[in-house]
Amino acid sequence: MSIIKNAAADSFIERLPRGVQFYLVHGPDEGLTHERSQAIVRKVLGENPDPLRLVRLEGDGLARDPGALAEEAYAVSMFGGSRAIWIDAKGRELFAAVNPLFARPPDDCAIIIKCGQIKKGNALRSAFETMSGAVSIECYSDKLNALGPLIDGELQNAGIALAPEARTAVLAMLGADRTALRSEMTKLMLFAQGKRRIEDRDVAAVLSGSAQSGVDDIIDRSLVGDLRGAAECAARFFNEGGDGDYLINRLIARLTLLFQIRVEMDQGRTFDAGCQALSITLPADARRSLAQQAECWSSQSVTKRLAALRDASVKVRNESRLSGILAARGIWALASRSPSRRD
Repeated sequence: MSIIKNAAADSFIERLPRGVQFYLVHGPDEGLTHERSQAIVRKVLGENPDPLRLVRLEGDGLARDPGALAEEAYAVSMFGGSRAIWIDAKGRELFAAVNPLFARPPDDCAIIIKCGQIKKGNALRSAFETMSGAVSIECYSDKLNALGPLIDGELQNAGIALAPEARTAVLAMLGADRTALRSEMTKLMLFAQGKRRIEDRDVAAVLSGSAQSGVDDIIDRSLVGDLRGAAECAARFFNEGGDGDYLINRLIARLTLLFQIRVEMDQGRTFDAGCQALSITLPADARRSLAQQAECWSSQSVTKRLAALRDASVKVRNESRLSGILAARGIWALASRSPSRRD
């Protein structure tokens, strides 16, 4: 039916048109694909969907048994009403599972597939872009200066204002990753309970407090290929009670920011011009570190590491006890595979 570009995706989901039954939500931003897939489910089934009307499937299972999707889609609802099947592709090829449904769409059942980045021309993506009743929804990381409405919405719900300097500090620390931004904004607003306004000192206390003081050093060393230094800093961080989930989110945020800058530089801009285009304001030391990292990495190499870290982030949300192990692995992988590293 159509391709929904990233900039138009949220407004499209807010006003889902009649006649659309198949949704492919894809792109490199795992947090954004999850958020938009979830929004579609809520639009189809209501704000608090009945668990009996929502089926969750995994790509691994459908890859082994493609026919399982059709069996579930054509099943008769026990209590009537519309249904939705939400599929997490997890990198698996699902064209064989979905294709039979295009020929004979199930009655009153929406199919929502969440997946990572898919190349144009892929059979599944091409089907959603051309078949009647289907849409392909692109999800790419937000520009830093486009995250204002998200931040304002979180603040409005909490009844707290954010000083301009504090807003700059939040974006500088967290980059353009929605999942990390929402998580850290929640911490920030809990810290600021009883206050009417969040200042930049509050941001510094919560998002780069003493317990997390070594995080930037860990990330900086990793991204320039200093494997030994990164490992030593990571060991110290965990020995002092550092949170692996926090570290993974900061890694994702930094790589997302680095990717945005590399995209600007790939278009012929200098590092400084790229920062200006993205409204990035950083202290001098942090700016120098980021400039060095931008010279070390390409947008393609950043994309590969981002995909791995986002997979790790999903695992941490499912099993928090693995957060330290997965964060440590992410650090070692970054440092050992940094394009600047020479063994």
